[in-house]
Amino acid sequence: MGAMFDRNPLPKQFCNIGRLWEALEARGLDGIVATTPLNVFYLSGFNGIAHNSDEPRPYAVILSRHVPDHPIMVVADYYVSSLMVQPSWIEDIRPFRAVMMGLDIAPQASDIDRFIPQAGAEADWVAKAREQYRFDMDSVVRGALADLGLADGAVAFDDMGYGLRLGDVDVGDGYDPMMAARMVKTAEELTLIERATALNQKAIERTVASWDKGASWRDVNRTYHQAAVDLGGFIRDPGGMVWGHPRGADPAITLQTGLEDFEIEAGAHILFDCHGTLDLYCWDGGKSWCVGDTPSASAKKIAAAVKTVAETVCAAMRPGNTVSQIQAMGRETFRKCGVPDADSALIFFHGLGLSHMDLELNNPDGTPNGDWAMRENMVVPLHLLYPGGENERVWLEDVIVVEADGGRPLFDWGFEPFIEA
Repeated sequence: MGAMFDRNPLPKQFCNIGRLWEALEARGLDGIVATTPLNVFYLSGFNGIAHNSDEPRPYAVILSRHVPDHPIMVVADYYVSSLMVQPSWIEDIRPFRAVMMGLDIAPQASDIDRFIPQAGAEADWVAKAREQYRFDMDSVVRGALADLGLADGAVAFDDMGYGLRLGDVDVGDGYDPMMAARMVKTAEELTLIERATALNQKAIERTVASWDKGASWRDVNRTYHQAAVDLGGFIRDPGGMVWGHPRGADPAITLQTGLEDFEIEAGAHILFDCHGTLDLYCWDGGKSWCVGDTPSASAKKIAAAVKTVAETVCAAMRPGNTVSQIQAMGRETFRKCGVPDADSALIFFHGLGLSHMDLELNNPDGTPNGDWAMRENMVVPLHLLYPGGENERVWLEDVIVVEADGGRPLFDWGFEPFIEA
């Protein structure tokens, strides 16, 4: 059922390495040590299965912009076999003895052999990894820094705490250099995001098609979750559907907590804003669903305005235009459409990729990157919400690729709401 979204090995390299070198140089940094899971995945393709976000990370990618052709990856010994399945452009793999090997047994160089399957064990990089095997992570990282000429350089860490604990290193902030690279997508990344968006669209369409009278909000959530997982995606606790739905005429803007429940009645406007991942790349977005009924005349007018604004805003999502400029264009379009209160509409943007941010917090000169400008090959969700009661509110979120002549929507279902079940 989910064949088109089956997991397969990723390209050896899909990161925007050129932008990373530029971002490091602009900040006076010689190299970077990445230890957070998403950045390690971005730089290497490695996706470790056994660790949660707040646990010590038993892996690191170490890069020097002065030796760009010699990336180094440090991993726990039990992860070497994972690197035999997912290829990487990084061939200098340096394993260390980790938690699976008991403290009651004296470390031996042969310990690494327990974790190397026979198939593929003769690869050159595996043989070199055996030679590099050491008994603790910090000494391996220090050795890699020395080999790359970074022991005395200014080194960015995406987890500065790890850099400070390592000691004897000039520690810089690696968050913004990594985001500077991640915010402009490579062709390989665009393919991954397009796949994730297509999965989300199919999951939403299946959910709408399955509705029947008497279904509750939690029923719809479960249906969406099941559809997304059946197709091959992953949903994060507490749920994949983001918006809350205040009842009656309440126009409040709320997010769901996973604790809400109510019967979904004909005529209600359900706002699909769905989050999940495929190959660790995020999907986002959706639009309004007018449940099993024809919307009111006022809701039709608002929906038509949202569609017109989306067309205007999408066309304006060109390199160089800033968020505030595009928001102003969108709000002026709402006014021209004659909706009652254009200032009440939400028009907002964020980056999208391995997170729902993928944006620098600060520019290289240290100024805040608040009113950021569109760049070619950014992926930027376009959000439009005209608030109102449960039978009036209208929502649209499309995932847009910024191109030279304007934005390219990744959903292929148009900007109009779902009108029927």
